[in-house]
Amino acid sequence: MPPSGSSPKISQRVNSAQAALTVALMLGCLAASCAGARPNGISPSNPNLISPGELDRAREDGIRDLHELIERTRPRWLQTRSVRSFELPTVIVVYHHEARLGGIDVLRGYPLISVTSVRYLDAAQAMMLPGASAHIEGAIVISTALIRDRGPAP
Repeated sequence: MPPSGSSPKISQRVNSAQAALTVALMLGCLAASCAGARPNGISPSNPNLISPGELDRAREDGIRDLHELIERTRPRWLQTRSVRSFELPTVIVVYHHEARLGGIDVLRGYPLISVTSVRYLDAAQAMMLPGASAHIEGAIVISTALIRDRGPAP
């Protein structure tokens, strides 16, 4: 409603400015809410951890194995970026708790069924794991639920 004594043109300009501001705010909120979203709907809150909730959503979405999940949600975990030696390439290793399983290829076919979380360790953190060498760029550590009377799940 225009203030008393103002012209209709001023009132229209005020209403247009308010409408433009409202649209800008709505677009800003939409952009902010989508900024962290992934195309598959899995949005990580911690870039170095795949949480139990993310694993549950991945199972519901039909993701087959850990390699597919990591490739979709944390692709940088699978990428080596630095060269530490002219003789030996740097590698990313995979651990189940503190047992070294091998390279990232072991993630292919590794079922999500008993996995409770997966975390990524940088080179400095990975060096603290048993069997680590100077040429490890990072480590992917799989945690699983313990199955009674049979020890850790695969």
